[in-house]
Amino acid sequence: MQLEFTGRQLEITPDLRAYAEKRLQKLTRVLRDRCEIKAILTAEKHRRIAELTLNFRDHTLVGVSETPDILTSINDAIDKLERQVVKLMDRKRERKRRPPAAESVLVNVLKSGTNHDDHGVVETEHIAIKPMTTDEAIDALDENRNGIVVFRNLTTERVNVIYRRHDGNLGLIEPEP
Repeated sequence: MQLEFTGRQLEITPDLRAYAEKRLQKLTRVLRDRCEIKAILTAEKHRRIAELTLNFRDHTLVGVSETPDILTSINDAIDKLERQVVKLMDRKRERKRRPPAAESVLVNVLKSGTNHDDHGVVETEHIAIKPMTTDEAIDALDENRNGIVVFRNLTTERVNVIYRRHDGNLGLIEPEP
């Protein structure tokens, strides 16, 4: 962690520097020492302003606090930075835990019967999901023997199904947006 202090009408004492470094240790543990922090401490009449700017990879987080006491301003600014860092890390963690996009679909062919107990799986087949337009999917359906094509629509980026109906027409199944 690189820590840089700037004092405007305020002297940065070693005690003040040590206090801020101690409070920032929690942030450096979360970010694993890969950050740069610039602290600007300002005194204006009866106001004490602490502005902390944290640069972490390609993110810039800022915590600003204004109180009559400089230690309280530092505490409030660090608390604001901590909330921003937690939010950033949670967002990063949630983004990573998304399931991967499906690459194939399992199609089961059931045997016909009048009773629900008579239904059973006759054939199971994996069908690859390929990105294509609807026109390309219709052409692929003509070449396909099982009468169904599962594809990722290039315009909507969603999985669609095109199939041949019993009356000879084509059916298209699209998910709602």
